[in-house]
Amino acid sequence: MSIRIPASLRLTVPLILLVFAATLSAFNFVYHVPRAELAAEEESRKRLAQEMSRLQSTLEYMLLKGDDVTAQREIAVLAHNHDYIVVVLTDDRQSVIATTRRAWLGQPITDVLPQFDLEQAAGAIRERRARVTHDAANNALLAYAGILMGSEREELRPSRAGSLFLAYDLKRSTAEARARVLQQSIYWAGWVIALALTMWLAFHFLLTRRTARLVGAAEQLAAGNLAARSNLRGRDELGRLSRAFDVMADDVAETQTRLRRDIAERARVQQALENSEEQYRSMFNASIDGLALWNAAAEMVDANPALWKIYGYSEAEHRASPLSKFVGPSYHPDLLRSIVAGEPLHVELTDLRKDGATIEVEVHGIPMQYQGKPHVLMITRDVTEKKRSEEELARHRESLHQREKLAALGSLLAGVAHELNNPLSVVVARAVMLEEQGDPATQAAAAKIRIAAERCARIVRTFLAMARQQQPERVPVAINEVVSAALDITSYAVRTSGIDVSLDLADNLPAVLADADQLHQVFLNLIINAQQALQDQPGPRRIRLTSRYDPASDVIRIIVADNGPGIPAGLRARVFEPYFTTKPVGVGTGVGLAVSLGIVEAHGGTLTVDCPVEGGAEFAITLPVGNADAGGTAAPPPVKKSPSARAILVVDDEAEIRETLAEILTDARHRVVTASSGREALERMATERYDVILTDIRMPDLDGRALYQEVERRWPDQAGRMVFVTGDTLTDTLREFAAACGRPVIEKPFLPGDVRGVVAAIAGPA
Repeated sequence: MSIRIPASLRLTVPLILLVFAATLSAFNFVYHVPRAELAAEEESRKRLAQEMSRLQSTLEYMLLKGDDVTAQREIAVLAHNHDYIVVVLTDDRQSVIATTRRAWLGQPITDVLPQFDLEQAAGAIRERRARVTHDAANNALLAYAGILMGSEREELRPSRAGSLFLAYDLKRSTAEARARVLQQSIYWAGWVIALALTMWLAFHFLLTRRTARLVGAAEQLAAGNLAARSNLRGRDELGRLSRAFDVMADDVAETQTRLRRDIAERARVQQALENSEEQYRSMFNASIDGLALWNAAAEMVDANPALWKIYGYSEAEHRASPLSKFVGPSYHPDLLRSIVAGEPLHVELTDLRKDGATIEVEVHGIPMQYQGKPHVLMITRDVTEKKRSEEELARHRESLHQREKLAALGSLLAGVAHELNNPLSVVVARAVMLEEQGDPATQAAAAKIRIAAERCARIVRTFLAMARQQQPERVPVAINEVVSAALDITSYAVRTSGIDVSLDLADNLPAVLADADQLHQVFLNLIINAQQALQDQPGPRRIRLTSRYDPASDVIRIIVADNGPGIPAGLRARVFEPYFTTKPVGVGTGVGLAVSLGIVEAHGGTLTVDCPVEGGAEFAITLPVGNADAGGTAAPPPVKKSPSARAILVVDDEAEIRETLAEILTDARHRVVTASSGREALERMATERYDVILTDIRMPDLDGRALYQEVERRWPDQAGRMVFVTGDTLTDTLREFAAACGRPVIEKPFLPGDVRGVVAAIAGPA
């Protein structure tokens, strides 16, 4: 015990002094800080009372003289004094007339200074004596005082009483006082710490360093370091004790050397065995792959926890169950014997878990010697998720490939639509004109031509809408028209497959608020699925489409049914899962029904599947009718056609379109001028004014948009008479441009009546 006293004193004495210094500083801080803060507060009160007295007398003098401007300046000057938070002067109606914050002028005092107690203020005003109090957070002094004010006739006589409110920053003065006390505490603590360091150095060099050396040698000897010696010099007590210790250490070292020699060999052999077993067990159990050791008789000798986990066993089951209870892996004994014979194995197997579920495993078989006998080490890796990920990646790649082809198809169809719609416009318009002017036989033939051309135009528009993938736009949609458009697209595939299509579409169905392109995609997917399901079925093959309106639930129900093989009961719940498909590779991606379900549900409807007893499959769609008019626009008022002739300019790079439009409008007794480009149109407009300008949007050189912008710059009144004509369903950019400029759009192919109606609406009455 006496040996450790100096060592403990080396730390204890400085520690006591440090604790004393900390205690003294803390006491000084705790005791003197409140006193200093109280003194600072009293000093602030005195300064505030003096300032209030000065302000009260100064402001009363100025206000009795009617010098409001000087009074306001007197208060405004205080805004530069950071000790004052806010100073406010109010009149007898408690309205701010002077303040350090100009934004408060003219506002009621209750709005700008809610922290002031107005009842206390009223008492101070009546007594005409300043009153000072704290705010709720004790961070500021709040002062109140009454101010005598002169009458409005500038008589030096008090007739009104105002109020003076002043908030003085108490936090700054108390913080400064606290800082002074803290500085003083740190100063004295520094001196005490310096004293503790001096005493520590004295103890260290005179006593504790030598004692620590002796104690360290003793501890090293106790820890097994037989060469440890203190080797202290001197004739004092510590020197004699050190020499006695060194003699004892020599005796202990000699004895320990003999004992260690006797047990070293035994320990070496035992440790080698333990290390080998421990290393094997650590590596075996730490592997993330499943490891199983089999003997030559195809019996499992050992298995690590990872293998039990792969095959569905819990940690508790692994510890409690013997190897004989292990189910799987289902390796064949002959396979194991071939590996024992020296043939390594690497295979991928489909195995069973404990619960009967299938897993995909990758197995490596390695022949080895264990305890002097041939064994087989099986390394098993679960690759189920890896294979699923690879399959998922393949499906995503196929989906991306399809999207890229669809995007390319959209660009191609944009040009095709423009090229097809131009001749279709000529065919439709000429056919309608023949219907209006020809004999009955000619009218009948022209009607057939017009119907065929309009069907071609619908197919082009539908293909373009599918490929464009425009942003959804909810408008009133006629369901029967969407179904018919989907049948137009699939008619060739259905007809060549020998499938009869029966339509049972109810008349006068209410419109639904929906995106027609998205619903068209839904019906297209369902019809194509039905056609593919009937592809290999014996005749007769039938597809039935039905639409009905249910007034009770205010929904429209559409059914797409076929008499194909149907859907097995076990797969019906999965048909709407993404990438799930029963079709052969290359026929489908498994996303059509999932996308269709998402579209229908986004419209507030449902998509279900059922298989009747008589066979086939029925997909039922319900869509809420709701307020279809809410998303649309009001129908335009009927146009009153004027028989008066108008000057009309037709701009189109296609000669047939120009001639057709010119003939349509000439028959309506209008004077028509044509231009083959935007630049030619500008030249004609520079010399003549036109009542209506019809211009194609897509043209070489100067297109319709650039023409409109140039006309708007040169002749703003003429820009309001322009009508756009397009042979392509408008892209998002063109649609936004047409909506921004507010001009009507005629889509090709057009009817003569529609062209005349738009011209009459733009030209107006004579």
